[in-house]
Parts: sequence; C-alpha cells; structure tokens
Amino acid sequence: MRLAAALSRSADPSSFAASFAATVVLAVGLLAALTFWRDPYWVFRDSPPWTRGGAGASRLLDVEMRLIKPLQIARLKPQTLLIGSSVVYRGLDPRDVSAAAGQVYNAGFSALMARELPTLAALAVDIGSVRQVVIALDYFMFTAWPPPPPIDRKLATASGRREALISTVLNPKTIDNLRGRRVLRTEPGLWHVDGYKATPDFDTELVGKISREQNIAAMVYRPDDLAHLERALDLLRGRDVTIVLSPMSAAQRQLIADGGRASELAAWQRDIAALATRRGLPFHDLVSGHPFEDFDPAKASSRYWLDTLHFKPEVGRWLLGRIGLGRHRAGA
Repeated sequence: MRLAAALSRSADPSSFAASFAATVVLAVGLLAALTFWRDPYWVFRDSPPWTRGGAGASRLLDVEMRLIKPLQIARLKPQTLLIGSSVVYRGLDPRDVSAAAGQVYNAGFSALMARELPTLAALAVDIGSVRQVVIALDYFMFTAWPPPPPIDRKLATASGRREALISTVLNPKTIDNLRGRRVLRTEPGLWHVDGYKATPDFDTELVGKISREQNIAAMVYRPDDLAHLERALDLLRGRDVTIVLSPMSAAQRQLIADGGRASELAAWQRDIAALATRRGLPFHDLVSGHPFEDFDPAKASSRYWLDTLHFKPEVGRWLLGRIGLGRHRAGA
C-alpha cells in the first residue's frame, strides 16, 4: 500500500512540475553564479580569473564591444573618455594620459560611425562621472561606408544597462563563453580593463589585405552626418570637449586620393574645423603634417603604424601631448 501511494505521488503531474521547476532554477542559478565568477563579458569586476594584471585576450570584446564597452564605462565611471574608432582603441593608451585627467577609459569601437556619437554622449551624461571627452574622428565615420549595427541606444540608460547585464548572465551561449579564451578565435592583442587593446605588429600579408580590402568607393562624404556630431556636442554641454581629426598615414591618404576622394576628405576637414570654431571647442587637425611618415604598405608594420589605418601608441603619446592631455609634452 505504501509503495503504491509513493508511486502515485511520483506520478502526480503537479509534483513532477515542481521538481522540474526546482531543477531548472538550480541549473540557472548555478550557471549564473559561474558566469558572474568567470565574468567572460568583463562587466562585473576589474580582474576576472581569465585575465592577468588587468589584461587578457577576449573574443567577446572583439565581436561584442558595442555591448560590453558601454557596460564597462558605466561600472568604472571614468572622469575622461577617449571616443573614436579602432584607431583609438589601438593607438591611445590611457596610461599615457596625464594623471590630472583622473580615471580614463578608451571608448574606441571598431568602425564607429557618426550616428553612434549621440548614444555615447548620452551614456557619458547618464553615468554622471565624465567631465572631459576627447572625440577623435576619422573620415570614414561621415561617409556612406557600410556601417555595422549601431550601439543600442538603451545602453545610455540605467534600465537598458540592467537589462543588458542580465542578458550577459542568461545568454544561451553562456556555457560556450565560459570555456576559455579561445585565443585562436580572437584578433591579435590583449584587451585592458580600461578599453585599450595592446596590439602586436601585423605581418606583410595582413597589412596588404587591410589595404586591398578598403572600400574607398563607398566612402562618399555625407555632410548631413555632421548633425550627429552636433547632437552629441549638445548633450555634452558643460563638459570639456576636444575634437581631434586622427592622424592618417601617407599611404592611407594616397588610397583616398587614388579613389577620387581627396577633395571630399579636404571638405570634411574644413567642415569639422568650422563646426569646432563655431562652438568654441579645442580642435586639432592631425590628418597630415605629423612626423610619422615611415609606413610602407608593401611591408609589415612599421615603427609608427600597424597598417595604413592604425597608428601605434608612440603616435598616440604624441597626439595626447599635442592636445594637452599627455603625461609627456608633445614630441618628447
């Protein structure tokens, strides 16, 4: 009789449902705890176990930086933001910024476009700690170059960031993300907790590929995109903002000229200069006239350049010195 009663209870649908629900809750809780401990998205603490000394190879940052970096900015609450494209996250090391700038975060994003600037400005305002912003612009940001999916505007709000944090814990790919660095699936280099990526030299093959695959034909200048920069600057009123046109190698300027875009590049430079003057903002056009013309696109990385597009931190230190933010004076 007792056995029959036990079997009857185990066959009870409500009992099974309760047991199943408890198992699911336990599994989800365990997975969440493991995710929080390992922190594969690097959004909960400075030094998760897969990093060393605040740096590590992260395939997630390589491919999901538009999710991860806004969450890192909100957690770290820096006083200074360095905003720009991959040129910024590879070339400007926050350790080269003057201590007077406070905590610095490198908000460089791969192929950042002008339309994403207002979202980053709104994020800086929302977290409340940012008092100084350097916006380093590249020509392609204001062109018809095919853009990546933009930064989610919800990440500029506290509620949107909470939702995103939950998604990093309950992501269906969490188990895969917990397995390890997967170094072979990352781009070369080590990410730092402050958003900078220390990048090794590129070989001749990679340098050539980067030069050949640039879609200059799509880089049609769109002056209307200046409105995105204007909107970002409106949001950043009351903060110290510096606008920089990033250094460009002679090889890259030649690619643009050969593609029939030299006059558009010059028009873009004039338009940004006029905008900065109209708003009374510090402005530095470093596209040319810099002392770093050692790059040969037929060879591997040079002393100053990773490839035609990306300058090295040595150039970055000079840039920071030129705009008054460097630990060392310009040219030192």
